[in-house]
Amino acid sequence: MSRKDRMAELDNAIGDLTATRAARPVPPRSAIPIVNQIESVFQDSAKELETLRDSGRVLLELDPADIHSTQYQDRHTAAFADAAFATLVQDILRHGQLAPVLVRPAADGDGYELIAGHRRTAACRQLGRKVVARVMQADDRDLLIKMVQENEARADISAYERAVQLKTVLDTGLMSRAELMERLDFSKGHLSNLLKFAELPATVVAALDDPRPLKISDGAKLARLMAESEEAAARVEATAAELSGKGADDNLSFAARLRALMAAAQGEGVVEPELAGERVIRSRTGQVLVRLSLHEGRPILRLAAGLPPQALDALFAQLPEALRRCGLDVPD
Repeated sequence: MSRKDRMAELDNAIGDLTATRAARPVPPRSAIPIVNQIESVFQDSAKELETLRDSGRVLLELDPADIHSTQYQDRHTAAFADAAFATLVQDILRHGQLAPVLVRPAADGDGYELIAGHRRTAACRQLGRKVVARVMQADDRDLLIKMVQENEARADISAYERAVQLKTVLDTGLMSRAELMERLDFSKGHLSNLLKFAELPATVVAALDDPRPLKISDGAKLARLMAESEEAAARVEATAAELSGKGADDNLSFAARLRALMAAAQGEGVVEPELAGERVIRSRTGQVLVRLSLHEGRPILRLAAGLPPQALDALFAQLPEALRRCGLDVPD
């Protein structure tokens, strides 16, 4: 047999052997160890991802509809309608949400409960975009501690909003006064003023329109004066009701509203507040009889309700002469 023939026979033998091995069925159990290893890797990765997510180290994009406000919300409703909120909406529209909000899984399993980032969430909801969030596993105590700590580090939270939150912390019984003072490094007097500040009735807070500019000292003083006597409380409540009835056109400033409430609390003659840029004529007791103001460049003269008819007749009779003295051609 020539060398060429021997090589051909060897090739045929090798081919038959390869075909025979390829045709043999592979026992099913031989693949199980590999499958188990793959499943184990995926399970370990899923557990690791869940651990990272629960510790807040993984960012999620959540539908705003799945994020619910907490009962411990610290923001006043005015914080979602002011110029700062409008700026926040525009910033997120242009640059995206740069700082994630903090949430925890809702107790009833329905979405998430907001811990921090109420205005960012509201802005994203208004823009119809998803909210970048960190998920934190926290009970009520952990949630409140986190909210209080974040508020103390923020400059844009008002004293009133902080006071309401601290009162909520104590009302729930999740923290004591001593623990609050220790965690926040507050003196007993400072915490007492904040908590007194938060005791202002809702009607009085509403009369201020936006209570966020209210200083701790003023809020605490007003609350203490109301607590000292039923008469003072009744006067303040009556003034608050009057102020709350003022329409948008009245444009009362915060300072004017606070002065009126303080005057009522101290039993002073309640001086009706003036509008920005207006002129008034008052009675000796401080009642505003006539208001002159400008609205969109148009002068508006307002007379107090209840003026006697003879006063109205006398006032109207004086107008022609006053106009003539100003150079206007008004016939006699």
